[in-house]
Amino acid sequence: MHMRLALLMCLVLATLPLFAQNGGSLRGKVLVVEHSDHSTAPGQEGQVPEYIGLPGAYVRWAHDMSSTTVSDGFGFFKLPMANLGDTLLASMLGYETAGWIYDGSSYVDIPLIAGVDLEAAEVVERKSATQFSLLSPLDVQSLNRKELAKAACCNLSEAFETNASVDASFTDAVTGTRQIRMLGLDGKYSQIQVDNLPGPRGLSAVRGLLFIPGDWVNEIHISKGAGTVTQGYESITGQINVALKNPETADPYHVNLYVNGSGRKEFNYISRHDISRRWSTAVLIHGLHNEQANDRNEDGFLDTPMQRNFVGRSEWKLKGDRGIRGEYAATYVNTAAVAGQKTAFGNAENWGQMTGRMDSLAGPWSAVTAIERTELSAKTGFVFPDAEWRTIGTQFNYYNHFHQQRFGKNQYEGTELFFRGNVLYADIFGSTDRNYTLGATYVYNSFDESFAVNDTLQIAMDRTESVPGVFFEYTWNPNERWSVIGGLRYDEHNLFGRFLSPRLHARWSATENTSIKVVAGKGYRTSNHFMEQLGSWASQRQWNWNVYGTTVPEEAINVGLNVTSKFRLNYREATLTLDGYSTQFQNKLVVDLDRSTGAIDLYALNGQSFANSAQAEFNWDVHRHWDMRLAYRWVNAHTDRAFGNPTQDPFVSKHRAFGQFSYASQLNEREGQWRTDFTCQWIGAQRLPLTTENPEAFQRPDIAPDFFQINAQVTRQFSPEFSIYAGVENAHNYKQDRPIIAGDYNLESVSQTDFDQYFDASLVYGPIFGRMLYAGLRWGILTPKVND
Repeated sequence: MHMRLALLMCLVLATLPLFAQNGGSLRGKVLVVEHSDHSTAPGQEGQVPEYIGLPGAYVRWAHDMSSTTVSDGFGFFKLPMANLGDTLLASMLGYETAGWIYDGSSYVDIPLIAGVDLEAAEVVERKSATQFSLLSPLDVQSLNRKELAKAACCNLSEAFETNASVDASFTDAVTGTRQIRMLGLDGKYSQIQVDNLPGPRGLSAVRGLLFIPGDWVNEIHISKGAGTVTQGYESITGQINVALKNPETADPYHVNLYVNGSGRKEFNYISRHDISRRWSTAVLIHGLHNEQANDRNEDGFLDTPMQRNFVGRSEWKLKGDRGIRGEYAATYVNTAAVAGQKTAFGNAENWGQMTGRMDSLAGPWSAVTAIERTELSAKTGFVFPDAEWRTIGTQFNYYNHFHQQRFGKNQYEGTELFFRGNVLYADIFGSTDRNYTLGATYVYNSFDESFAVNDTLQIAMDRTESVPGVFFEYTWNPNERWSVIGGLRYDEHNLFGRFLSPRLHARWSATENTSIKVVAGKGYRTSNHFMEQLGSWASQRQWNWNVYGTTVPEEAINVGLNVTSKFRLNYREATLTLDGYSTQFQNKLVVDLDRSTGAIDLYALNGQSFANSAQAEFNWDVHRHWDMRLAYRWVNAHTDRAFGNPTQDPFVSKHRAFGQFSYASQLNEREGQWRTDFTCQWIGAQRLPLTTENPEAFQRPDIAPDFFQINAQVTRQFSPEFSIYAGVENAHNYKQDRPIIAGDYNLESVSQTDFDQYFDASLVYGPIFGRMLYAGLRWGILTPKVND
């Protein structure tokens, strides 16, 4: 099947130039710097000003008055193309007229500068916290700082609380680790990137989300479906690119303090510094501390882990002469966490004694984790001065990741070394309507893992992956209605042979404000089951890897359709998105928790495995001070399992609904305001792994009940530089009933024999801690406003 898809892609790429059209229209957008009583004041977002579309601006060619057009409600315009060198004029009452010399481009952004202060009227236009692109062939949803500030967002795993496309849930009832899901599948099938470089993957596929503090994030771009070929073969259900604050987007100084009801305290510091005309740098520091023992449900286990985290990053940006640009960064991570039965740490006098239990196998059940990671990255690009559309760039990324953990009597130690080099060259075919990118990639990835069961059975699992690859991507924009991105990637894996990854993204604009997008592509990935099934460690289950046998790559085809429409409802901006996606696996590692309550069976797929999803999302700027978001998603995830076990994937809600409401008051004379955000999610019923072979006292229902999750936050901004916030998660205090099998709930007598045989804290579908209160403050020195 993948060969047919590859041939189809080659045919499409070969015939696209035949349909290219000459002439056509020039499209663009008139922009102004955001000044609004409803959003963050100019300068608060960092050094780069925030721009929004300007409706009602006049745009025309200087030599032809009859060509005059008016920008629409979002600032977009189009008019017939002219000759090279002609001048395009954009004007608006209260702004200085701007001119632009036509250079053959098919699209242009024209910023206007305020020239006259109109005090008699107040026009309010604001940038949405979540943005959908009508022009890009990719189904991309962008979350900016305004959206991320609607919740505590302490790290990347908590950054999607106000987003309907990505789910976040706990892996188990002990460690407090969260994982994400997209299109009904685990986050490991989504390619997560940081500044367009590889992010959490490999041994950090789950816990790596904790290494990206939410306060460091400038924007998050969520792309559904298989991503572009330039970033590798690992994208199956989508790409999530996290754009961190850097020397251009960070404020000169920024501090965020956070504390919550579980005893968790966090500190974030960000600053940027101009070293010289060419060099600037940003320093990012994150610290987390929690030594409070919490056991609200009185099952004898800590509800949240006690932990200490430190993450530091230094990024340097080069703006060289003659078109040279560079970004270089170093990141260091050191984390330690302890969890388990309270009695395991009752006699520990200090943190060192707690984490020192890594080698202690006797006594109460406990979980101890220690991670150390060093990461280096370098991106360098060159833009040809006489041809700005022609560029060449390099991307290099290296990390050394060490992970040590003990869960009960099982111990694990793993080291991962990763290097990726990517070289890209971009140019055009005759005109900017037809451009291409080609390049080559090399990936080196080594794993050195050891696993000990009861300190007796020693298992070593080592492998080294060496993967050279090449790719070609073609972009075609024949007119304002059509846009196509097609790509083909070939990688030669030293262990698994050929990876052929065709990808296609296409957009057709049915109207000015409605676009229809189609995506299709194939992706591959290699599994790291010990770390990807982190939640299963919190149990007495034994790993049955003999059933699995030789490692094989996972491969799947993803196809999808998206319709996005922007319109006016009651004279206010609104957006409606409808999409459907299907992921079909040709090869997959099946993790079976149903065959036996005492085992984790891993084996290669023998049958069908797919995930189909459909989502509708409605965003509406109800009033100048109010906005809302409503969404509903349906998922059908199915995997054929051996031994006649259920085929519906566990821990996946077939139905999910989402509602989010925000309010922001009028800015006062000091640019202070009140902001409130309210989020409600309904999570439908989920299938749980079977426990019917356990004694009745240690059984759990096969289907988890549906429940609501309600979060709220209030922010008081005293000035653009200082604000405080307070909020509540799980406001109605919903808690999963008896989440730990063989936990001591004072309802049953659990012997040590029963505990050793039936203990399982991995069957988690809902909150454990209950209602969580939190508070914090943000303070900073902002980029000064520029007065023209």
